[in-house]
Amino acid sequence: FLSARMCVTVAPPSHAWLIARRLGEEEANAVRAEALRARAELAALRAQLNPHFLFNTLHSVLGLVRSNPALAEAALEKLGDLLHYATRVHRDGVDWIALRHEQEFVDTYLDLEAVRLGDRLRVVRDIADPILDHLVPTFSLQPLVENAVRHGIAPRAAGGEISIRANLQPDGNRLRLEICNDGNGPVAAEGDQGGLGLRELRHRLDALYG
Repeated sequence: FLSARMCVTVAPPSHAWLIARRLGEEEANAVRAEALRARAELAALRAQLNPHFLFNTLHSVLGLVRSNPALAEAALEKLGDLLHYATRVHRDGVDWIALRHEQEFVDTYLDLEAVRLGDRLRVVRDIADPILDHLVPTFSLQPLVENAVRHGIAPRAAGGEISIRANLQPDGNRLRLEICNDGNGPVAAEGDQGGLGLRELRHRLDALYG
């Protein structure tokens, strides 16, 4: 009787432990599945962004080949630097990178646009050096800068100014990145090439941050 009673006493906790274990395994499997889904989504978005980026960059360079071969040659050198970065990010599946390297990538892109636009493109940067070590999603700045150049600066005969700013929020855990231009050009529509870059950036941020 005592043994039977002991079994009755011990069995429910054992059964509860098994249930908890199974639930824990199911939860862990769900978390792993979600992580794999997010990783696959990010990989797909990177794959889509690469051809979009190359298309727009090559379009800029091709416009110079006949009109100014010397500038086209300089632009091709810059394009090589951009391709090196973009290829490494895509090949290695890099989703996060130091802001310093993302800023260098954007600076090279702006140098390429400056070959085409000359003094019509003016850039102001306000990023404290310690902030440059913070991690940001790859290709998080370039689509915003590209949109500002193509729709806010390039259409204007006088050109304009782009500002790139970064600062830590008061809680110290969030980094605010801000790209502005002083032009009045229309923003990119969702269906055009500029809109594609912005749309993919939104999707990537959703996948990374929820």
